[in-house]
Amino acid sequence: MMLPNRTSEAHDFSLFEEREDKKIKMNPKPLNKPAAARSGSVIKTLLLAICAITLPVYLLVSKVELSELSVKISEESMALEKAESENSRLQAELDNLVTVAKVEEYAKELGMQKVATNQGKYVSLDTGGTTDIAEINDSPVVFVSKWFANTLEFLGFR
Repeated sequence: MMLPNRTSEAHDFSLFEEREDKKIKMNPKPLNKPAAARSGSVIKTLLLAICAITLPVYLLVSKVELSELSVKISEESMALEKAESENSRLQAELDNLVTVAKVEEYAKELGMQKVATNQGKYVSLDTGGTTDIAEINDSPVVFVSKWFANTLEFLGFR
């Protein structure tokens, strides 16, 4: 302990007294981590490695699949264009076969002829003096019985 300096001495000898050294206590770090802590970091590392590998592989596979689908689309587009041109060619050929001249030629091959004016027969009917009158029955019983008879005849029971 240091005493107040009431003397005439010029030196403070209390600085040379033995005193208890102040020691800093430090907790030593464990050299080996527990197994649970190490396994967690190993699992995290493995998951990260798996993600780092699978992501580029997935992107590569998707690019390959995209290019394959693009090739298929172009092949199908070419096939569609070819089918459309074939369809238009066949439609033009059909239109050429169904002209009036072709039909007349085919009819002549079958032995048919055009109708001449002397070949036509005309029939005239004199219907000016006759009139047909429909029967009118006001009875609902007659109407229902005729309807029932007509239905049975239509279904084939009569």
